[in-house]
Amino acid sequence: MERWFGVGRSLLADPAEAGAQACREALGGRRASLMIVFAALSHSTPAMAAAVHAAAGGDVLMIGCSTSGEYTVDGRGSGVVVNAIGGDGFQASARAVPYNSMDLYAAGETVASALDDVDSPHRVLLMLGDGRSGDQQEVVRGAYSVAGAQVPLIGGCAGDDVTQTGTYAFFSDGQQVQVLKNAVLGAALGAESPFGIGAAHGWHRTGEPMVVTRSEGGKIFELDGEPALDVYLRRTGAAPELAADPEAFLMHATVRPLGLARRTGEDVRIIFECDAQQRSISGLAETPEGAMVWFMEQDTAAVVDAAADAARAAADSLDGAAPLGVLVFDCCVRPIALGQDNTDLAAERLRDALKPIPFGGFYSNGEIVLNKGAKGMHHLTVAALAVS
Repeated sequence: MERWFGVGRSLLADPAEAGAQACREALGGRRASLMIVFAALSHSTPAMAAAVHAAAGGDVLMIGCSTSGEYTVDGRGSGVVVNAIGGDGFQASARAVPYNSMDLYAAGETVASALDDVDSPHRVLLMLGDGRSGDQQEVVRGAYSVAGAQVPLIGGCAGDDVTQTGTYAFFSDGQQVQVLKNAVLGAALGAESPFGIGAAHGWHRTGEPMVVTRSEGGKIFELDGEPALDVYLRRTGAAPELAADPEAFLMHATVRPLGLARRTGEDVRIIFECDAQQRSISGLAETPEGAMVWFMEQDTAAVVDAAADAARAAADSLDGAAPLGVLVFDCCVRPIALGQDNTDLAAERLRDALKPIPFGGFYSNGEIVLNKGAKGMHHLTVAALAVS
């Protein structure tokens, strides 16, 4: 059988029924080598994972995670999306690392060890992380130490409907089905034909650059020698009292990110909290001392087009091979920045860009792209993997 990529979606209220329905639609009577499951927080249950696994035959390799919303060519919603890949010449192997035994760097090494089982001429490592469990850049670093520069890394961090309550991962090695909280998963994919990677965000730098003069991990203490919080409030036009209201600061800051200078452009760093006593601000990924940063603002048209641009770039990077399907990892903050109408427009542009290629995507707590100079962890970004 030729290689194939199928996508199924269900909005049924019962998680198990939704999982089984989405799985049957994705399979279309075929036998899958790998299932990739995206589920709303309300549907991220052991019964759902078991139903997907059973509907696929009960012995299929499976990875997946909870989301802050899912989408396919049929639209957006909160339910279950199942992506299935199969056919001759396709190889897959998977690993899972539960949170309670997690050293982040070692977790990256572990999931990347799945590449040892795949010897195809074209390989990629698909990663699903947890944006709430420390700096996920450490996971990417660990994976890169095993994968090396020749194997691209792509994926996203599980979502939790932007509740910050924790995420869930779904895993099967082909036998036992597990639902793990705040875990890291990886699937090594191999094929005779190439995989394509794309990324886009639509934000651009504004104002004068700043030097990070003191930081530790994702916490920034000083910008240009001044307390970082003072600089941030002044440069974004926020009232000083905003620092005393964590929820109000979060809503203000998530759409006013920093851009971290890279050789190929900027990595976007979401600021999500501050410390009024330390006068510090904190992001979801490392911002090292000595780095050059800018404030970023959205070009609304470019942000709307980012999902389509990323997916198109992934499909266009297949060295002339025809794309069978696309996986899309879309930052959960982008709908907040865009609003309902522009979020719907972004989904429409994505459908138009890929038609008639099937795709499945979810809103993530961080996006992973490490390919040709990209650092690894991203935010307010769309990452895409095209399969041929």
